[in-house]
Parts: sequence; structure tokens; C-alpha cells
Amino acid sequence: MRLKSLEKAEIGDILGKPVYDDKCQLLLAKDVKLSLTYIDRLKKANIQCVYIDDELSEGLESEMLVPDELKIRSVSAVKNVFKDLSERKGSNYNIKSIDTIKNVVDEMMKIIYDNPSTLYQMTELMGTDMYTYNHSAEVAVLSMLVAKSMKLSDTFIQKIGVGAMLHDLGKMQIPGEILNKVAKLELEEERMMKEHVQYGYDMLKDNDFISPISRQIVLLHHEKLNGSGYPYRLSGEQIPIHVRIVTMCDIFNAISSNRAYKSRLNADEALEIIRTEAVYELDRDIYYHLLKVVNIYPVGTIVQLSNGEFGIVVKENHEAQTRPVVQIIRDKKRAETVDLMDYLTVFISKTIEL
Repeated sequence: MRLKSLEKAEIGDILGKPVYDDKCQLLLAKDVKLSLTYIDRLKKANIQCVYIDDELSEGLESEMLVPDELKIRSVSAVKNVFKDLSERKGSNYNIKSIDTIKNVVDEMMKIIYDNPSTLYQMTELMGTDMYTYNHSAEVAVLSMLVAKSMKLSDTFIQKIGVGAMLHDLGKMQIPGEILNKVAKLELEEERMMKEHVQYGYDMLKDNDFISPISRQIVLLHHEKLNGSGYPYRLSGEQIPIHVRIVTMCDIFNAISSNRAYKSRLNADEALEIIRTEAVYELDRDIYYHLLKVVNIYPVGTIVQLSNGEFGIVVKENHEAQTRPVVQIIRDKKRAETVDLMDYLTVFISKTIEL
């Protein structure tokens, strides 16, 4: 199985994973053979990538930390809570909604602790119109993994997870034409966008069912270490550690996700961008923990090697993630196997798509 952009998908490709619509309902099932009608249906649902099973990726299966079923439930929970809280339906109902988020976070925590060696890998199961909800669920998983790597307490990690799930709650108050605008935002639009942190905090500030730690994440997750962030231009140690964790994971997931106005970057590209920002804006120590938990070259990734050859990753190397085991591709078929730990003068130049 491998990930393929929809624009490269072909009639006859077989889905390796199911695809869901903006109601979190099944759009196309696993093992469906793509037809022109199905490809058009995916395009209308703003799906940009699908997992396919083909001869090149036959027998390859990347280990996903979060099962598809839990991923869809978590996205659905975030969507429902965001809509409920933004409509201010009453404190009792709000508590019930937040309880759903906490239950999902608890399930995620159990999976993280039961699978300590499994790395984070984002899953592409739905379209860009679900970005905010999908992003929130992904940031929660990644933030908890980083917090666990930093050996923070279980209680602290759970509160980080809840805060990460809710961090973009205030975007429900931002007009869609601003959220999804392709062109650079005007000054007034940028000001409105920045208000989402305050909007989200205001929805939660009187809710004692939410930890102050989680609420801080909602309010402060756009602060930067050099004081260039918002809403208060905090700097350095003024920004709590739990906020810095979510900020890092928020940025990583945002630039490695498909959006209505841009295509995703691969994990290696996203990490390189963050590495340059971590010098001044982000926490360098948290960045190193991020490197430990992110699957940089998942099984099924197509890569170009420094010797000019192309290959497909067939096995990850958790101890040295930039040096996985690959099979060379010749005539669109897998040939000899190369363990990059045995060929230290050969390295991965970039990820590509075939």
C-alpha cells in the first residue's frame, strides 16, 4: 500500500484504505477499484490523496498508530464539539460534549502506551473541507507522543491532548472565505484570523470541566519564543511547556497536510522547514523529541537516492530513520533490496511520486 495524489490516480487503481466524506461517513470502501465516476466523486469531496494497493507496493503495510475507526471517531467528536460549543447550547450540554473529547483522548493515550515503538504517521482519509477537525485530532496524537517522549506525567499528557484537540475551536467564528483564502490575507483579514485564539478561549474560560492547562493551549498556541507570536507576544519561559509542545506539533501538521489552498509536504520536508524556525521561534528541545516520534519515511514511500536510483521504502529503521531499507525500482517493479545502513555513502535525496 502506498499514498498517491488523486491527480496521479488512474482508472483501475485499487483503494488500500477507505475514504470518508465531510459527515465522516464512508464514501468509498477499501478494495474498491477506481473508475472515472469514482475519481470524480473523490474530487467533488475535495479528496487530494488516496492509499492504493498496486504491484509496486504489494505486501507493504505501514504500521499506523491510530486505527482508522478511532481516527474517524476522533474527527467526528471534534467536529461535533466545535459546532456545539460555537453555538453555545448551554453548560450541561457543553460538559457532555467535552466528555466525548476526553474519552477519545483516553483511548489515544492507551494506544500510545500499548504501542511504544510505533511512530506517528498522518493518515489521509478525508477531504480538505474537514481540515480543521482532522488537524485537531492529528495534533492531539502528535502532542501526546512528544509529551510522552519528554517523560511528562500521564495526567499532564491527558490535559495536553484535550487542549490540542480544542486548540482551533475559535476558528468556528472565522468566515470560511478567510480560513480557506488562497491569496495572502489583507491586514483586516489577518487581524480577524488572529482572533480565533481569543474566541476559543472565551468559549471555554467559564467551563470548569476543562483544565486551565488545556485552556492555556487554546489561547496561547500561536506564541513564539522570540516574541513574534500572538495574542500577547510572550517570549521564552513566559510560554508554558505544554503550549510549546502543541505549537510545534500544530505547525508540523499544518505544513504536512493537504489544505484547500496548498498541497501537503512530506514529513522530511516539513521537519526541515521547522528545523530552521526552531532556532529562534520554536523550542529546540521539543523539536528533537518530535524527530523521535515522527515516521519520516513510512513503508510505501517512493524515494530518489543520491546515486540517482529510485526506490520504495520496505522497512523503517527506528534507530536511524533517515536510513531505511529500500527496494530499487526498475521498470516500475521492485528489484534488489538495499539497507541504507550498509551503504553509508548513499542517502535519500528526496521523496517523489510515481
